[in-house]
Amino acid sequence: MFASLTFGLTAAAQEPSFGVKSDLISAQKIFVPTAYKTGVAPFQMSFYAQPINQTKPILSLNAQRSQNPASVIKLITSYAALNTLGADYQWRTQLLTTEQPDVQGTLHAPLYLKGSGDPQLVIEKIEQLVAGLVKSGVRNVQSPIIVDRSIFKDERQDAASFDGEPSMPYNAQPDAALMNYRAISFNFDPATRSVSAIPNLHEYPVITAVQWIDGACPNTGWKSTVRLNVSAQSAMVSGRYYSDCGSNQWHVHAYQMTANDYVQRVFGTLMKRRQSVSEGVTPKNALPVAEVYSNPLPLVLKDMNGFSNNVMARQIYLSLSAKQNGIGSLTDSAAAVRDVLRQKGLLFQGLNMGNGSGLSRQTRVRAVDLGQLLVNAANDEPFVNSLPILGVSGTVKNRLLDSDMVGRGRIKTGTLDTVRAIAGYIDGKSGQRYAIVSIIEGPNAQTVAAKKLHDEFMIWVGNQ
Repeated sequence: MFASLTFGLTAAAQEPSFGVKSDLISAQKIFVPTAYKTGVAPFQMSFYAQPINQTKPILSLNAQRSQNPASVIKLITSYAALNTLGADYQWRTQLLTTEQPDVQGTLHAPLYLKGSGDPQLVIEKIEQLVAGLVKSGVRNVQSPIIVDRSIFKDERQDAASFDGEPSMPYNAQPDAALMNYRAISFNFDPATRSVSAIPNLHEYPVITAVQWIDGACPNTGWKSTVRLNVSAQSAMVSGRYYSDCGSNQWHVHAYQMTANDYVQRVFGTLMKRRQSVSEGVTPKNALPVAEVYSNPLPLVLKDMNGFSNNVMARQIYLSLSAKQNGIGSLTDSAAAVRDVLRQKGLLFQGLNMGNGSGLSRQTRVRAVDLGQLLVNAANDEPFVNSLPILGVSGTVKNRLLDSDMVGRGRIKTGTLDTVRAIAGYIDGKSGQRYAIVSIIEGPNAQTVAAKKLHDEFMIWVGNQ
């Protein structure tokens, strides 16, 4: 009966069935017709489903094949973080100096910004940091700001190296002092006929030459008639914007600026003057004058997994080895993951974590191994709660809305141009919870039919 799910594979090519006993004829009726429509070869698909309180799966197809899981690899990063950093872990960002300000509150000694790899050092946190600086007695900074990124090994790459789209937010590079994901959001408001930028960067004008038109939004989308040119010194917005498009945001990775340029412009706005910014190491005799903490790790993971934020995942991944060794690197974080898996009795074969986010062509994992991790983590509340709720939140907010599956799953998705993946938990009608994994890898992975195949898989498991 297991052979009926192999879409014509010969017995010699099939993997062991793991003792599958359940009736899979209904699964054949669901998967086979849809599978052929995807245009993906059978060996490029994997499926795995296992009750979380049992030792054997109810379905396993090609689950021992190593595949690229795209962002689903974030599940392993999350699992390793909870077991390495701990559920109460928070990142700390500090301002330090070696001297006190003078009687007028002017600081003449360098101000050190010491990063710890915070994945969510957003503008509100920087505002709190500067407010803390003022509260400490510093009213004016006449000295340079020196950014200490030493907790991460510098392994940053060209932002265009992955797919030639450096301005896409997902291509932001990890940075021990990463601010606001090094992003700029351009807000288009037809009511006020204005374009504004968030954050408000010091001496960074947004030049607007938009023609505001009363009328219907183009079928091709609001961005299709707008031009946005971002440079290191300014942004230029032109084209036509139609009123019926409503308010929208265009998010970009400010790759044209160096990391220090971005810090300089953020602090310039908050301190109301342009500061000199360079990179260095905090002296041992420097004392903290202000500090801010991130949200606890479970909340950070919830945001990271909910919206599949790649640079957040990369920050968390590097933090694994930073916590253990004092400096974070890709090689040492991969070792940290292997250590956690081994300690938990999870024997992954052929695992390649890439950069921990899934934004890599080298990432590899087997569906069976991911399935075992999900079974192991099924009672880990921070882990489970970090996954989006099917039909309710995150990247699966609009998934299966016309079915009875809404609210009955916690699912992480992953997509690349040749990959579509899902993994997480589905609650069956019997009351049983299942760990599920499916990866489709091939040139047609992004077709509607491939997405439907995953939907049908989740529905099938939900009917158990």
